[in-house]
Amino acid sequence: MKKRINPYALRITAYYVLIAGLWIFFSDRLLALMVVDPDLQNDLQTYKGLFFVSLTGLLLFWELSRSLNIRLHNEQQLLSSNNKLSALIEASPLAIITLDKDGRVMSWNPAAETMFGWKEHEVLGHLNPIVPEDKVLEFRQLQAQVKKGGSVSGAEVRRQRKDGSLCEVSLSTAAVHNEQGEVTGFVSFIADITEQKQKEEQLRFLSLHDALTGIYNRTYFEQEMRRLESGRFPRVGMIVCDLDGLKLYNDSLGHDVGDSLLQAAAQIIKSCFRESDVVARIGGDEFAVLLPDTDLNAVENACERIGKGIARYNEENGKLYLSMSIGFAVSEEPVKIAELFKEADNNMYAEKLRRNENVRNATTHILLKALTTRDFIGDGHGERMEDMVTDFAQSVKIPESRLDDIRMFARYHDIGKVGISESLLMKPEILGGGELEEVRRHSEIGHRIALSAPDIAHLAEWILKHHEWWDGSGYPLGLKGKDIPLECRLLAIVDAYDALTSKRPYRQPLSSEEAFRELRDFAGRQFDPKLVEAFIEMMQARDCKKVPIEI
Repeated sequence: MKKRINPYALRITAYYVLIAGLWIFFSDRLLALMVVDPDLQNDLQTYKGLFFVSLTGLLLFWELSRSLNIRLHNEQQLLSSNNKLSALIEASPLAIITLDKDGRVMSWNPAAETMFGWKEHEVLGHLNPIVPEDKVLEFRQLQAQVKKGGSVSGAEVRRQRKDGSLCEVSLSTAAVHNEQGEVTGFVSFIADITEQKQKEEQLRFLSLHDALTGIYNRTYFEQEMRRLESGRFPRVGMIVCDLDGLKLYNDSLGHDVGDSLLQAAAQIIKSCFRESDVVARIGGDEFAVLLPDTDLNAVENACERIGKGIARYNEENGKLYLSMSIGFAVSEEPVKIAELFKEADNNMYAEKLRRNENVRNATTHILLKALTTRDFIGDGHGERMEDMVTDFAQSVKIPESRLDDIRMFARYHDIGKVGISESLLMKPEILGGGELEEVRRHSEIGHRIALSAPDIAHLAEWILKHHEWWDGSGYPLGLKGKDIPLECRLLAIVDAYDALTSKRPYRQPLSSEEAFRELRDFAGRQFDPKLVEAFIEMMQARDCKKVPIEI
């Protein structure tokens, strides 16, 4: 390519030629016309030459000064721009790296040092160190693309740090050209997007996984169902599992316990299947498993493994009872996956109905066991309550047909306390207002538990009302007088007597006579006054045969 003519030099030359030509052409003629004397002409020629030199010198000085000032100003502007660019590069959060055409590092800003770990002096003149060995081909392809006039903007690639760790980066690269338009190197702008990619991956994981159990969620499960609709696998199995009694655990022991059961169930199910099988939580208490390329025998064996896993869990965790209803279906020929799911779901519900009563009773007995393991009821309170309330019921002529229910009522009346914090139940100090309200919830919790268990469902109303007071100031309904069931009035007196004569975290036990005085003090307020006298008379004559008292 030809060199460009300097415009400043061209302008000065043009000025000089123009002025000199005009001077030569006009000055001699003008002098000849004005002066006839040859000697004078010679003298004037000398002055004319001096004048010409002075004039052209001034003109050249003016033009050169102007041109040099412009050039100096431009150089200062360029220097200022370069300084700003350097400051920008130095302060940039992006790693800015320039390479020559052979891939050797020409510049390396502080952000590059921070991002990749190499200091500038360690990399200058060396081949670009941030390209991993398995990405060299990719790097060369990007360079070739840029050399051919293409561009790389926001390419997400993997690069390496000095310590050998890898990072995800967003890469933009452009070619650097010389005056002849030839590629002499490359400049790259690099942003570390490792954290962003991790967050994206985390969001993707959360969008397809259940947050509580860590297994797949319904969204992913339905995606896989649609994928298998393509008929890639001739045989597909479907298993649906429903966690029994979850609501009962949530209502009685709290959602933390229910959540732990869900997590245990998820791990048991997941442990029974291959990596290629899709195990998902598809509802609050429902799980499903999608098994591509399987048969009936394999599905039945998987269900058996789940059952064994549940049994093993119950053996190792006596405080909670885990139970699942399981249904399955297998297609031996292409079928709509939604229909297969419906079949498995129907089979699961049929299984749940078949065994529901046994499961709920077993769950209730586990809750009662949890209650009796607590210190406040572990000192024979339950047995004493059953014996005393049965004797009391007989003494006031309750029919024999109702005595078994009353005995069971005494056993289960406080079952709702499994849902109350043990720290509150065992607190040695007097409870505050909010704490007292929390403890009082046990009547309602027990009511819900009883309704869920066929064995004691008929006791639910008594469990709800066993803390009502004769004067209407009890809880939770504020019933008074004979609106309170007789069984609850009997139990209230027996419960109070046993509490008064037993050691508690906040006081020592009272004697029988002291307890009788306390009962009489609250007769007509907390207790049925006639029943208080009947109870005291029964207790005083317990070892003697007495005629039952009419009330």
